[in-house]
Amino acid sequence: MIRRIFAAAALAVLAVLTGISLVSAEAGLSLPPKLVVLFGFLFIAAAAVRLGVTWLRYPLLIASIAYLGFFEGSCLCPNGALQNIPLFLGQGKAAAVGIYLLEITVLLAVVFVLGNLYCGWVCHKGGVQEFLFRPRWAIRVPPRLDAVLRHGRAALLAFIVVYPLIAQKKFFNQVDPFKALFNLRGSPALLAALGLTLVASVFIYRPFCRYVCPFGALAGAVGAVGLSRIKIGESCTACRQCAKACPAGALSVRRNGQKIETEFRGDLCLACLECRKACPRDGIEAVCGSRPSVPAFHLARSRMREAISTRLTNSAR
Repeated sequence: MIRRIFAAAALAVLAVLTGISLVSAEAGLSLPPKLVVLFGFLFIAAAAVRLGVTWLRYPLLIASIAYLGFFEGSCLCPNGALQNIPLFLGQGKAAAVGIYLLEITVLLAVVFVLGNLYCGWVCHKGGVQEFLFRPRWAIRVPPRLDAVLRHGRAALLAFIVVYPLIAQKKFFNQVDPFKALFNLRGSPALLAALGLTLVASVFIYRPFCRYVCPFGALAGAVGAVGLSRIKIGESCTACRQCAKACPAGALSVRRNGQKIETEFRGDLCLACLECRKACPRDGIEAVCGSRPSVPAFHLARSRMREAISTRLTNSAR
């Protein structure tokens, strides 16, 4: 609870700083079209998760790959915003960081309240890896190695924030393999890194997101203490279908005698709701705070279908 309060306070401070920077900006409060599109994608994702329309995730990822990826050249990326903030501050251009603060604040606020919708539903880099992954050929990374590699993202996050402040230039865009993919050009080393990433994505679920992406580390830290979580209901029989369906390994279920023990990892969850689709007893709830966000819609939809079916049956008689 203390960590959650601290995260909420940090987001509030970030929002205040964003407002101050935007108000003081000479260019006014107009948003770049690509940022409007990004926020639009997030709104669609939030509505889809709220209503349980999980099939919309793949079309949204395809649209993101097309627009945010190839059309914009992957230039609208949270990692770029994380670097631009210290870069402009180091140059004494505090008024120029408002747009980047706004982007980061909105993304982290969404993660805190609704879950990691950006990474799971909107990110163009994650989308490429999502479509390449083949569960039948999946390679399981040993837990200890997986933990060490994931913690390496935190070190990279700190580096890409500090480096622009000292060197007055950005670092991550020089080593990001997806820059080469979406701009269709790059150095031999960058193209080799891209090839390695794409091949690894076939066997490991989102390896770049899980082990490299600095924003993924930040979003994971916020998601770990956020309001959104997956809740397993009393109808659970510990069949583990939900845990098997979770591609990110964010959910585990086990039976301890007569007791069913569950563990939800908010730092790993991408809000894909594959667990809910896999549950044979409809026992999974996506919860925001203490309020279920999915089952209410499904219950209303089921009742509507039953009412229509009953009416059609009576009419046929």
